[in-house]
Amino acid sequence: MYMLDDLEYIKSQINWEKLKDSRTLLIGSNGFLGRWFFDFFQYIEADVVCIDNDSAPSDSKANYSKHDICQPIDLDSNFDYIINCAGIASPEKYMKLPVETLDVSYIGTKNVLDFASKSEAQSILLFSSSEVYGTPNPNFIPTKEDYIGAITTMGNRSCYDIGKQVLETLSHIYFNKHNSPVKVLRPFNLYGPHMGTKDNRVLSNWMNNALDAKNIKVYGNGSQTRTFCYAADGIAMALGVLLKGKSGEVYNIGTNTPELNMRELASKFLEGIERKGLLGLGNKIEVELISYPDDYPSDEPLRRCPNIDKTVRTTNIQPSTSLVDGIGRMFEYFKDQR
Repeated sequence: MYMLDDLEYIKSQINWEKLKDSRTLLIGSNGFLGRWFFDFFQYIEADVVCIDNDSAPSDSKANYSKHDICQPIDLDSNFDYIINCAGIASPEKYMKLPVETLDVSYIGTKNVLDFASKSEAQSILLFSSSEVYGTPNPNFIPTKEDYIGAITTMGNRSCYDIGKQVLETLSHIYFNKHNSPVKVLRPFNLYGPHMGTKDNRVLSNWMNNALDAKNIKVYGNGSQTRTFCYAADGIAMALGVLLKGKSGEVYNIGTNTPELNMRELASKFLEGIERKGLLGLGNKIEVELISYPDDYPSDEPLRRCPNIDKTVRTTNIQPSTSLVDGIGRMFEYFKDQR
């Protein structure tokens, strides 16, 4: 029920008839965001073709053709819209696969843009990351799209962070040289159903801990801050940019409030799962501060909060799902996967 409500909400926010009457290529259909896009296109009975390299540990995969976009894309059909959400975003995975992470951001993106040029697509959507901002100067938080971030080229996050910068540079080049109708998104901590149950991200880890009646763990002193945007809101904003965005531009997607440190997030998390009755069963779950594990990348951004004014003006979409409600829906999904 929670997913049907979410899909109906997305439908209410955009000109979905335009997508239903078009043909879309969805790349990275088995990942977290790809599954949301696929479910929505199925929900509105749109014509969507999916490709994926089959590396995502999705429990319920889309109907797709297996293809690695680091190889040229050879499809006969033309497409009105192309959405590329392929990538290696889990810190645990990109630390193990740094070269592959860079490859998909550069070679994969180039292959997508080359194919899009031949396909004569009306609009192309590429996913970058809020990581490109690094840790912004406090005077520029919430952070606008024109802020120039500083990130190291020689850290264990660099394969991902620099890779996303390369993706953005390629988009800029193809827009200027080939007039490619490309729009770039910088998502800020989207979460919800379809997240990998074993992707080692903060909310996924906490979901598993809570289901096992174990304490939830916060890395470091818990002072690092984030804003968290429920996936249905993020997908609605993304599709709004696909349909209404200006080519050659970058758009933040996420929510600018509340900006919480990890200790505060833990309190919201416990409130969210309590609404689902878990803590009412006599389980007492507490928050533990622990040192960063060896398999977690260093140089973590200390603050991350978007200015979404540009995206809201473009799409007329405001995030509406509260953090507590979103966590509750995500918990239902994780419980169903057991």
